[in-house]
Amino acid sequence: MDKYAPDDIPNINSTCFKLNSLQLQALLQNYHCAPDEPFVPADLIENVVAVAENTADELARSDGREVRLEEDPDLQLPFLLPEDGYSCDVVRNVPSGLQEFLDPLCQRGFCRLIPHPRSPGTWTIYFEGADYESHLLRENTELASIV
Repeated sequence: MDKYAPDDIPNINSTCFKLNSLQLQALLQNYHCAPDEPFVPADLIENVVAVAENTADELARSDGREVRLEEDPDLQLPFLLPEDGYSCDVVRNVPSGLQEFLDPLCQRGFCRLIPHPRSPGTWTIYFEGADYESHLLRENTELASIV
């Protein structure tokens, strides 16, 4: 991305649309150029900041947020990071590599890996609050209808 000419302003603002004017100003003013790269012109920084004031800052204020350089320390982490016991993928059966990972621990007696023949194959039944019986019944009904 170029950052030297007035034609670059819309591209900078669209690429950095989540940054407010204070953040963009700090980013561009503190940017360390490569040895063969020209400095970012001060008038370009002013214009980028002005556009951000009219877009990102106004949006933040309309949402009731303060325009600040630092992000709010409460970044809604549960939204960004899944809770314990959550998997983005559906985990069924024994994941590849788990047996090899557990073998040294099993050999020393720290744990055991025991196959459960009646298990429906999903891991979520072992999570707190999971309804194992209804899940097993649903799985068996599906199996019975397939056979």
